[in-house]
Amino acid sequence: MEMMYNELSAAPLSNNKQLANQKVAKLIDCYKAARQHGFKKIRFSKQFQDIEIAGGYSLQHWLSETNQRNLKDLILGARTYPFINEEDTRAEGEYLKHCFSFEDTDYQIARTECLGLAAAHIYDTLSVSFSGTHLWERNTLRITKINDKTKEVKEVDVNNVFSADCFKQQSIGAFIERISNVVLVESSLQPNEKQIHLRDDHGTDVLNAFAERIRNSPYVSSIINSLPWNSQTTNFIRRVYPDGKIEVVLYWTDKGLGMVIQTTGRNQRETEKIARLLEEDYSC
Repeated sequence: MEMMYNELSAAPLSNNKQLANQKVAKLIDCYKAARQHGFKKIRFSKQFQDIEIAGGYSLQHWLSETNQRNLKDLILGARTYPFINEEDTRAEGEYLKHCFSFEDTDYQIARTECLGLAAAHIYDTLSVSFSGTHLWERNTLRITKINDKTKEVKEVDVNNVFSADCFKQQSIGAFIERISNVVLVESSLQPNEKQIHLRDDHGTDVLNAFAERIRNSPYVSSIINSLPWNSQTTNFIRRVYPDGKIEVVLYWTDKGLGMVIQTTGRNQRETEKIARLLEEDYSC
C-alpha cells in the first residue's frame, strides 16, 4: 500500500531550518509507523527540490545537509512519483473529470487545488502531512469534489496521518483494517435471474453467449450494456470503477467486442479483485 503526500501541508513554512528539520523527522517517524501497517511508499506530486519546508530551504537541502543517514535512507526509499500512477487509467480518468480543492476559513486558506488529498481519495488510502500546525494535525481532512461535466459538488473526507501516534487512533486503525482486508460478497441472484442488456448490434450473438457464461460468476450482478468496438485492445479488463462496474473486452474477437458488467464490488479494491478473478476464469 501507498500513502499520498499532502503537498499543502508544507505551508506555513517553518521559521528556521531547525524547526524544518524537526518537521521532517516527525514525517519520517510517521512513515516508520506506517510501514508496520503495510504502507511501503509515499507518493509525491513534486520532486524534493520543489518541496520548500522553510524559507529558501527545501526537502532536497535537508537531504544534502543531514548527517542522519538512517533517516535519509528511509525517506529516499519511501518516495515514488507521480501522485497519480500513469499506468492507472482508472485513477487518471477519475482525476481528470473532477476538480478537487481544499479550503479552511478558520486558517484563512482560500479554495486551493489539492493533488495529494485528491489522490488519497481516489486510491482510498491515507494522506500524510507535515505537522507543525493544528490545521494539518487532524485525522480527517475534508475536500470538495466537483464533476467538470455535471457540476455535481460533493464533500468527501480523507483519512490523514501526521505522526506515529496517529496509528494508535481507533479511526485510523479501523480504516487501515478496511483497506487491508478485501472481503467479497456474492450476488443473491441465480445466474438465470441476472439481467442481460445489450445493444442490438453486430456481434450481439457473440456477446450474448459470453454474457450467459460470465453471469455464472457469483460476483456478477448483471450485464448493463455493450461497449463500442475496441479492435486494438489486447487486455480483457478495460476499466474498473469503484461502484462495482467493470468494462471487459473480448480481445480475441476481430472487432474487440465488449460489455459493461455490474459486479458486487462495493469499492475500488473489491472491484479490482473481482476483475482479476473474472480475467482468470473468463478471458479465453
